[in-house]
Amino acid sequence: MPGWVWIPLTLFMIAMLVIGAIYAILHAIRAGKAIGQVGATISRHMPQPPAGEAGRQDQAEGPFFAQPLSKASGRYSQAHADLLRRKDSRRRNHEVAWARWKHFNR
Repeated sequence: MPGWVWIPLTLFMIAMLVIGAIYAILHAIRAGKAIGQVGATISRHMPQPPAGEAGRQDQAEGPFFAQPLSKASGRYSQAHADLLRRKDSRRRNHEVAWARWKHFNR
């Protein structure tokens, strides 16, 4: 291949790289605007925190890791009790469904 052919090939490659970079940047900017609009729409529909004293008390308590262990253990025990209630409810729903199928097939 003659040496002069490499010059147009190199220029073509550089032009394609620049055009591709511009294309990617423009699409990234458009995607950022679209995501911003979605975020604005979601935040408009999400409930806002109360402006009363309840919201101020939560902020006054400080971060979770700085609170006493008794609060953490209370939250853990409440979450575990909720978990057990959900499991029991699911088990009862399965029993009802199986009983319904058992009588349906007879």
